[in-house]
Amino acid sequence: MSNARWTDTGGGEGPLWSFRVGEVEVFPIREVDYFVEPAEFFPQMETESWTDGAFYTREPFTHDGRILLNQEAHLLRTPDRLILVDAGGGNGKPRNGGVFDRADRPFLEQFARAGVSLGDIDTVVFTHLHVDHVGFATGADGRGGWEPTFPNARYLVVREEFDWWTGPEGARAMRRTGDYIADSILPLRDAGVLDLIEADHVLSPQVHLVPAFGHTPGNVYLVVESVGQRALFAGDMLHHGVQLERPEWSIRYCVVPGDSADQRRRLLERAADSGDLLVPAHFPFPAAGHVHRAERGFTYTFLDV
Repeated sequence: MSNARWTDTGGGEGPLWSFRVGEVEVFPIREVDYFVEPAEFFPQMETESWTDGAFYTREPFTHDGRILLNQEAHLLRTPDRLILVDAGGGNGKPRNGGVFDRADRPFLEQFARAGVSLGDIDTVVFTHLHVDHVGFATGADGRGGWEPTFPNARYLVVREEFDWWTGPEGARAMRRTGDYIADSILPLRDAGVLDLIEADHVLSPQVHLVPAFGHTPGNVYLVVESVGQRALFAGDMLHHGVQLERPEWSIRYCVVPGDSADQRRRLLERAADSGDLLVPAHFPFPAAGHVHRAERGFTYTFLDV
């Protein structure tokens, strides 16, 4: 269960929101909003359509016929740890076009508004290794290469995930985006700060991972539990509200779409039946709320801001 409420922590340009899960304070770190064509994202749209349903209780879910996606990471302040969940698309990284190609966005500047320096963060955990979740893990080193962004952090990735993306199947998958593993993950390994972990890894007394393979071969979601409250950090378990009504819809970039759909339904059922807070990475900002069972699938109620 969760009785979380948003707080405007102030500072900088506009609010930096946070909420608490017991003793753990959560800061969503916003990178960018962007739009994609529905059929490009959901191959099901080639033969099916969705109704104009109320998947969300806040903001339109499309804009000019396109899907609106938010890109955010999450900073967790536990009683004795500072953990970053995923690392966005990054700045200055060459990509094969798209919203993350050679970007220049004020992502890292937001940490200071939470009273945190880059050197304070002790752990960066990746839910999976897609291009939009790893980029700020490294930055330019001034010599034509890349170095860890958070100098005192250990970087954690599930072993199966690392092995797949550094193998031939991962290399084929990255033809679409460009090789982001080379500039965002391998420099961590070379610097000796990358740890390959099990999919049920426990990060702290309040934070642990749950295996949810499908979207990618080592995909996980993250659970924060403290003082009788619990939140589920979904990563890419779901991207858009239509997947609440249609959990069977996996996006085009899921490695094993059927397994991804099964894991998504299990997560939504868990959130609906437990009352746990669900925190996706791509719902409209700031994204945290509760899942409810509906006549078809589920609905989602955002925390009030």
